[in-house]
Amino acid sequence: MIIEFPESPPGIHPPTAAIHKLLRSKQIRNPLTDEPFSEALLLGIGGGLDTGVILFQFSHLPNPMLVLGFRNQWNNTRAFLEKTVNRLRLQAMFREYESSKTAQSDLQVSLKAGEPAIVWVDKACLPYQDLPESRQGYTNHTVTVYGRDGRLWRLFVDDLAEGLWEIREKTFTAARANLSQNNFLMLTVDGVSGLSVRALRQAITESIRDCAAQLTQPIRTLGISTLENWAEMLTTRSDRQGWPQVFSQQAGLYPALRVVYESIRLDGTEGFALRKTYSDFLHEAAGYLGNPALNAVAGQYLQLSNHWANLAESALPSAVAEFDEVKSLLSQRYEAYRKNDAKAVQKAVQALGKLESRINKTFPLDDTDTGQLFERLASQVKLIAELETSAALRLLDVVRR
Repeated sequence: MIIEFPESPPGIHPPTAAIHKLLRSKQIRNPLTDEPFSEALLLGIGGGLDTGVILFQFSHLPNPMLVLGFRNQWNNTRAFLEKTVNRLRLQAMFREYESSKTAQSDLQVSLKAGEPAIVWVDKACLPYQDLPESRQGYTNHTVTVYGRDGRLWRLFVDDLAEGLWEIREKTFTAARANLSQNNFLMLTVDGVSGLSVRALRQAITESIRDCAAQLTQPIRTLGISTLENWAEMLTTRSDRQGWPQVFSQQAGLYPALRVVYESIRLDGTEGFALRKTYSDFLHEAAGYLGNPALNAVAGQYLQLSNHWANLAESALPSAVAEFDEVKSLLSQRYEAYRKNDAKAVQKAVQALGKLESRINKTFPLDDTDTGQLFERLASQVKLIAELETSAALRLLDVVRR
C-alpha cells in the first residue's frame, strides 16, 4: 500500500522537504493563505540559518573529513524539527526504539494506518544514493516513508526526488540501525491544534529572533564565529588544524574541496547554502507581519547567497580542467537523482570515481597554486563572515521593533 504522495517539486533540504510534503499529504495548510506551507517558511519557522565548519581527522579514515552546516541546529535535525512542529502547534510524536524489530514493526503499523513517517537513517547505507562505504556511520539523514509492499518486503521512500525510491525493508532497517545515537528515531504527525493566524505570526517572529541569536553567538565554534575561525585556519601555518599543515603536499585536499563545492551548490541547499531559501522566507514574513523592513534584510541574504555560490566555485576552479569535469559529473549525478534515474546516477558516480582516482594520485595544483587557492578562499570566507554579521544584526534590529 502506498499512501497518496503529494505532487510537488523534489524539495530543497531533507528535513524541510520532508515536513513540507508530509503536511501537504495531510492537507494541513497555512492559516494566513489557506495554501500549503512553503518550504522556505518551514525553514524559517524551524529557526532558519546557522554556520558550521568541522574538519575531522580520524586515524582510521584515509583523509581528513570536512563537514559544513548551514541550517539552525545543522547537526541536530531532531531539535530543528521539534522547534518546527512546536511552533506550528502540530500534533506530532517523536518515537525511539530499543531494537530494529520493534522499530520496523511500528513503522509497518503507521503505514498500515495511512500515516507516513519521517525516519532518521544513515544516508550512506541507502543503495539508491550510491555513496562510498567510507561514508557509512557519518551521514545523518531524514527521509519520509509513504508505503510498503508487504508481499515483497519493500518500502517506498521520499528523498529529494520527483518520485518515490523503492528499497528493501531489511536494507532500510539496517540504515536506521547504523547510527545508534538515533535510536531508530521516527516522527509522525496526526494533525494540528490551534494554529491561528495570530499564533503563526508569533511563531514567525520568535523564529527570526532565534535565527539572529544563533548566528551572533560570541563563541568561536558557533554561528558566524565559525567562519572567522575557518578563514584563519585556511592560511595559518602555526596551528596544527591549519589547512597548510593538514593538507601538506596536497595530500587529502581534493575531497575537502569537493565537500565545499558539493555542500554549497548541490547537496540539499538549493545551490546557495540555504541563504536564498531564507531570503524567500523573509519576503514571506514581511507580508505576513506587515513589516517591510524584512524585505531589505531578505535582500542582504540574497546577496549572501551569491557570495556563498562564488566560494563554492572557487573551491573547484573551472580553470583547472579536472575540477571543471568534476563539477560537470556532480551536476549530472544530482540531476539524474532528482529524476529517480538510478542507472544514470551510477554511471555518473563511476565516471567520477575514475576521475577522482587520477586527481588524488596527481593533484593538479602545485604548492604555489595551492597556497594561492587557500588565500582566495580565506578572503572570500572573511567577506562572507562580515556580510553574515551585518545581516544577522540587522535581523535582530528589525524584530526588536
